Amino acid sequence: MNGRVYQSLRSDILSGRYADGEQLLQKDLAEKYKVSRIPVREALMQLSSEGLVKLIPYKGAVVAAFSLEELHEIFEIRYALESLILRSVVHNITDESAREVRDLLIRSTQTPPEQRSRKTNWEFHQSLYRIANKPRLLELIESQYNKVDRYVQMDITQPHVQERAFRSHDAILQACRAHDVVEATLLLHEHMMSAVRRIDALLRGTIEPPPADQSFTLFPTMTGQASAT
Repeated sequence: MNGRVYQSLRSDILSGRYADGEQLLQKDLAEKYKVSRIPVREALMQLSSEGLVKLIPYKGAVVAAFSLEELHEIFEIRYALESLILRSVVHNITDESAREVRDLLIRSTQTPPEQRSRKTNWEFHQSLYRIANKPRLLELIESQYNKVDRYVQMDITQPHVQERAFRSHDAILQACRAHDVVEATLLLHEHMMSAVRRIDALLRGTIEPPPADQSFTLFPTMTGQASAT
């Protein structure tokens, strides 16, 4: 029962049914899910630990809303963790494991546009990073990914984003397969920065992201450091 309430509420938040900052009243949620307040309270506490809900004294639970600065910081953390796990992926990857990841990637392109979601995007990263055999590191990456999950959902449903994501994912996979860690991390940086710019544009209410030379750069020294390596 508790798990059902948690999964249902989490899905509703990630799908955007609840707006950023919207109050989540235990009484209303208990009526909606036809349960007592106890599983609702436990679900809210678990979602708070994931960063999807904020528990505010004297107000209760609200859907977590991130400022642009907070979103940028989460992407910085993600890049630091994901570039780290890529080193082990590059070291461990085999032709067989690479084929399995690419088969998953190909299958994702066969999903109708209206059914594509953040889950498709995460499945690629998860399957690639599992090759590293670093379960604790992968768990940390997933926890950061979950915090911006609904923004990724907003992004992935924009026109042509899924197609660009496929090309970017495939390039990262091929760099790993070639055991080129520098190229893989540079491609990861480009992939994540493209997503940040698009999400920035969505949250600012603009149609197109700003040009690359005018937009916020999460890792301004990364390219120079990689070149010097």
